[in-house]
Amino acid sequence: MCQMFFKLILEIELDKPSIACYVTIHCMSCYHTLHVKAMSCMRVNRFLLSIVLLTIILTQISCKRKLPLAGGKKTEIITVCDEVTYNLIEKALDFSLLRIIYTPTKEYIFSIKVVSPDKFPIYRYRRNIFIVGKLGTPLIDSLLAPEAREQAASNKAYIFGREDLYAKGQSVLIVAAPKSEMLPQIIESDSALIFNYFAEGIRKRLKNGLYKDGYQEDIAERLRVRYGFSIHIPPGWYLVKEDPEGRFVKFMRHYPDRVISIYWENKPRDFLTKEEAISIRDNIGKNYYEGDFVDSKRTKFYFVKFHGITAQKLDGIWQNNEKVMGGPFIAYLFSTHNKFYLIDMHVFAPGEKKWYWLQQLELICDTFETF
Repeated sequence: MCQMFFKLILEIELDKPSIACYVTIHCMSCYHTLHVKAMSCMRVNRFLLSIVLLTIILTQISCKRKLPLAGGKKTEIITVCDEVTYNLIEKALDFSLLRIIYTPTKEYIFSIKVVSPDKFPIYRYRRNIFIVGKLGTPLIDSLLAPEAREQAASNKAYIFGREDLYAKGQSVLIVAAPKSEMLPQIIESDSALIFNYFAEGIRKRLKNGLYKDGYQEDIAERLRVRYGFSIHIPPGWYLVKEDPEGRFVKFMRHYPDRVISIYWENKPRDFLTKEEAISIRDNIGKNYYEGDFVDSKRTKFYFVKFHGITAQKLDGIWQNNEKVMGGPFIAYLFSTHNKFYLIDMHVFAPGEKKWYWLQQLELICDTFETF
């Protein structure tokens, strides 16, 4: 599977969306957007065509009309289909959306609520909506413009996505096919695209919420002047530990407890083994996290790209035996030309979905810069 992400820009006339393939649709009159990573280059052209066609869908919805805010659970996918269709797509739906992480308990990233088409008006203002059906059914035909229906009927495109369709902060995805029997295969073969469409919508809304009031510029400037790096810490977070001698800073926010810390050394390192990386993180836990340590058996270690640099990533579980606590953590380890960094993020949120909060931490981490 190709990992290339396109940078194609296709501008359309004023008051109609433009497409920036990542994939993004941006309305120049109201700034509504669609944004999703294209996971397979072979499917990008088909998906782009579907997006273009969706700009004509639902012509009764005025782009300039003020929309209400979307509601509902942040990671719940409202799946709209009839009973016959659901019986056909149930396994494919679970395969696409019910992905599991361990935090340390088993946790589904998304939850699915299935509703019948006649109940759709009740749920149309929810954050995440997935509509599945065959051509010729009332709901599908009412949503798709003739051009879109023709594309689905001729097997050229089956998936159509749109953000902010009925409400602001909403992601809507439609899968339509000439025959119901085709739907499971379509959903399963495009499972990565479908999952990432909703995941990217959630991340976008998270980022908008995090930085709607800006960030703490005084902290960013303080770090830049003192240590040669900065990070955009949102309002409501606190700098709870600054140790220049230990080369360590720690930020925290409660309800639930979320922590971001940055440790650095004044010379670069070669790539580490998993044991070496865990040892550094355990030393930080001993000195600054009241004895937290890494559960090495439930922690993965692999290479990633971080701001264009080849980095290494720890992704797993932290524990504290004395406090009988634990949860998920992520750490990026990398070197610049003159320093080594470990950026650690962890969550303690009993009873809550940790994936959602980890995405928030990743978004903050993504603002890290060196100077």
